[in-house]
Amino acid sequence: MNKLPKFASNKKCWQLINKLAFGENLLCPKCELSLGENYQNKYLWCRACRKKYRAGAYKASWLYGMKLQPKQLFVLLWCWQHKKSPDTARLLALVSYTTVNRWYERFRTQLPVSAEVVLQQATISDESYFGKLKSRQDQIIVAGVIAVNKQLRLQAVANRTAKALTGFVTETVKEGALVVTDAWWGYEELELHGYARESWNHSKGQLAGTNPIEQVWSSMKRYLRKLYGCIPTKHLNLILKEWEARHNFPQLFNSPIDYLQNTLFRFS
Repeated sequence: MNKLPKFASNKKCWQLINKLAFGENLLCPKCELSLGENYQNKYLWCRACRKKYRAGAYKASWLYGMKLQPKQLFVLLWCWQHKKSPDTARLLALVSYTTVNRWYERFRTQLPVSAEVVLQQATISDESYFGKLKSRQDQIIVAGVIAVNKQLRLQAVANRTAKALTGFVTETVKEGALVVTDAWWGYEELELHGYARESWNHSKGQLAGTNPIEQVWSSMKRYLRKLYGCIPTKHLNLILKEWEARHNFPQLFNSPIDYLQNTLFRFS
C-alpha cells in the first residue's frame, strides 16, 4: 500500500508548474529578465516587456483551460500514478467522479506511445479477452508480449488466427528472438518467420513459462474493475497505452513532477 504523501500548498504547486514552464529562475521568454509573480490572479509578468504569462497557456500545454486548483492537479496525478480508485481520488482532491475520470483520461492521453519499442530479448506472448461478460457488446481480443526486462507491447487484434498473432509478434519483437507461448495453434508459424519458439501446454498443467504475461492480464483487469466496476471496452486503447507506459517508461510514474517534466512541454 502506498503511503499518502504530504502535498504542498496551492501556491507551492503553482510555483512548481511555473518553474517547469519558465525555468528555475523564472526568466521572461522574450527579454530573459526575471518575471514577477501574481499568485492572486495566477499569472507571471515582465516589467520590461509589459507581458503577462500563464504556465498553463504557455506553449499550448495540455493544462490550458484547467479549472482545478494546482494542488488538486498534483493530488489527482499522484492518485492516477499509484492506481488509486476514483473514489479515493475524489475524497483526496475534493472533486467529483466525473472530474476524476476526465483527468485520468487526460493523463493517459499525454503518455508517449510505445510503437517504436521493439523487444529484442526473450519474450512471452499471449492473448486475452476484454469486455463485459454479460453484455451484448463484443469482447475485444488483446495480444500482449512481455520481455525479460519487463518491456511490454499490447495491441487489440481482430482474432486469434495465425495471421493476426504472427503479425503482432513480427511487429513488436526483433527477428531471431526467443518467443515463449502457450500451445495455441496461432503461434505455430513463428519459426517460419525466423523466431525461436518455446511452447507450454496449459491443458497439461504447464503454466510456469507464461506466468509473466498472465500476471499482466490479471493486474490490468483488477485495475479496470477498481476504476469502473467491470472490464469495459470503451477507451480500451488508452488503457493499453497506459499499461505499456507503466512498463516501458517507468520514470513517468515516480512522482507528479516527473510526469509533468516529461509531458508538459514536449511539443515545444
